Amino acid sequence: MIKYKEKAHNSFFKREYEKALFNYALALKEVPKDNEARIGAMLSDMAFEKEDEAIALFEYYEATKSLDKENADAMIEQIIESVDQSNDYIFDLLDNIEDHIALMEDGIEYQDFLQLINRSESFKKALEDIMFSTKIIIHKKEDFIDFVNLLLEHDYKDLALNYIESALLYYPSELFFQTKLKQLEQKQH
Repeated sequence: MIKYKEKAHNSFFKREYEKALFNYALALKEVPKDNEARIGAMLSDMAFEKEDEAIALFEYYEATKSLDKENADAMIEQIIESVDQSNDYIFDLLDNIEDHIALMEDGIEYQDFLQLINRSESFKKALEDIMFSTKIIIHKKEDFIDFVNLLLEHDYKDLALNYIESALLYYPSELFFQTKLKQLEQKQH
């Protein structure tokens, strides 16, 4: 186990975090309750996303564990946990950002538009209700393709053509848009 921890320690300082993590994992396989190996593994994992913070914590841990090993272990674990909780909080905020953007842009999310269609008497009525007062906010290419198909299915060829031409600026090699554009152009001639 000492051999693995030593290799892991050296790999960490060489910024070879994958090797460090692997060797800490081997040390933990031999002694699952080894705090030093567990903390080293957590810091190695953290280094993939937050290298500077992980290095600083690793150095701090190395300095403090020689003075007071038990408290150093607990303190570093607490810091790592608070960083993880901060990340969870940030990810929760990011999950809701699309909703906030839609509200700020005075738009309706595509999924909400689909629900509106289901509640409305017809696709035409639902589309007309929102087209002049707001915009449909589409985040995924698949939803955009679905929307274009709905437009074509309900005979909004000119509107679909405008969307397809705009989409080709962003997805010039997308076969769906190229094919639909050719089909619409052929029908117009």
